[in-house]
Amino acid sequence: MAKSEVRSSMTHGLSDQAPLPIGLPSSPGVGGRQASSPPPTVGGGYPDICTPSDFDFFPAAVEKIDPRLGELQAIGLHPAWLGVAKTIGVDAFLAAWRVLDASVRPSERGVLELQLRSYRSFLRYQRNRYIDALAAGGVPPTEIRSRVARDLGENLSDVTIRRVIKEGYRGRKK
Repeated sequence: MAKSEVRSSMTHGLSDQAPLPIGLPSSPGVGGRQASSPPPTVGGGYPDICTPSDFDFFPAAVEKIDPRLGELQAIGLHPAWLGVAKTIGVDAFLAAWRVLDASVRPSERGVLELQLRSYRSFLRYQRNRYIDALAAGGVPPTEIRSRVARDLGENLSDVTIRRVIKEGYRGRKK
């Protein structure tokens, strides 16, 4: 290669001996290749002023409590109803409360008094419908008993199965 064809990274007229402008160190090299200055004796790492993060990285994991739950508690709502409001949401609870209030006459004290069957009675109703449907399909009582145990986790006697089949799922005689 001829001298005129030699290429160099120094295409702007600067050479290794030329002083650098504006007070930059005069040692050769760039960046981490600066060998003339020793590393600092202190510093680095994270500052001691860090505080816990307030960012909500996992919005589904953070439970947001509706402030209206406190208002429901402040008016003296029974803890069971507060649990219902927390479980289904305050808006759904208020909608249900409005329906109940419109359909049940309040007592002289302004209290809604209504009867609500236990949840267990609903589960029993569903179980009996299942037994009745199996019996209507021609499944024998011993097989119904094993299916109820497998599918519903209830161990029933053959007598109970026959009674449900005889009375029907509504508890009435056929």
